[in-house]
Amino acid sequence: MDNAMGRYLNEHVLSPPETLPLERRRSFQIFVRIYLFVTAIHIVFVPIFIWVDILALNVLNLLCIIANFLTIGLHRRGWLVLALLLKLFFVFVLVVVAGMLLGNDVGFEYYFFIFLLEIVISDLQQRYKIILSGLLLGAFLIMLQWLFGLWGSWPLGDLARRMLLAFNLMTTFVLITFIALQVYIVSEVTERRFRSDAYKDSLTGVFNRRAIIERADMLWRQQRPFAVLLLDADHFKQVNDSYGHGAGDKVLHHIAQLLQRALRERDCIGRVGGEEFLILLPDTNFEEGVGIAARLRAELASQPCRLDKRILQVTLSMGLAWSYEKRALNDVIDLADRRLYLAKFSGRDLVIAEGGESFGITARYEMYVSPSSTGEA
Repeated sequence: MDNAMGRYLNEHVLSPPETLPLERRRSFQIFVRIYLFVTAIHIVFVPIFIWVDILALNVLNLLCIIANFLTIGLHRRGWLVLALLLKLFFVFVLVVVAGMLLGNDVGFEYYFFIFLLEIVISDLQQRYKIILSGLLLGAFLIMLQWLFGLWGSWPLGDLARRMLLAFNLMTTFVLITFIALQVYIVSEVTERRFRSDAYKDSLTGVFNRRAIIERADMLWRQQRPFAVLLLDADHFKQVNDSYGHGAGDKVLHHIAQLLQRALRERDCIGRVGGEEFLILLPDTNFEEGVGIAARLRAELASQPCRLDKRILQVTLSMGLAWSYEKRALNDVIDLADRRLYLAKFSGRDLVIAEGGESFGITARYEMYVSPSSTGEA
């Protein structure tokens, strides 16, 4: 039952709608949690206002609970600013009326700090934040100077007044802490997701070109020995032409995920072109690098990509180069690239780990261009 309720809240309340722009999802997640928590606070106040025995406060508190549910509904429909203003209005009225009926020294003025905090972290434009903050400050000063106790005074004893003051102070502290935590948690999760999206290839789930090159540069700066393995799916254009680009995307995803699972923990893989991947193999000597390349080819051969009832057997051409072979990182990658195209030139489904220096730019260019006329890549 609890799991079902949790799934419902996550899917239908806490998760932002798909139609909501990405730049507003952070604010959505923060405020929907605030509204739920504030609703719980209002429910806690139900017995307190019953204890105080003032009908107006009980009615206003009930209206705040109803308004919070309306606020969540508006919030989920993307009306983030309207939802905030609705919630602030009802709670503001409750706080002001409570101060006018119960007098000062009961702590309801502390909630003005919550109003201000919500305005500051909201999606309101800056000028509206300044205007609302100024109005809120003015209302706070008016309440302190003239409105406290205008309609009555604390009806119970001094001990009860101090207890309510302490409760309001504690509630304010809890609310500020909760809001600050939500801002931190949601911002941290959002930032991690953005960082991940910035460094991951959206199709295959492995690193993108920028990320894998940055990691290669880091290894190079650390003067840590490593191997660069460049590989390319053979005849991949035929897959797209025969089965469509959707099938080609599935094949690339299958290859990337299979290779990633087959690599060692310290290795990393990135997609650097259409069907071309770059793998970094830190602390890897010649025999180990060739062995890893052979194992990857064997893994792909034993686990072909399955599309419905079709089995697409895709092979890989590979070029291997080591960091000690050249004096610059770009030259090491270029050497691996030359060996990759030498593998294609030599018949494909091969690993080339030596030579390639004489495989010039002209030959590379010809091998890169000519397949377009034959339907091969």
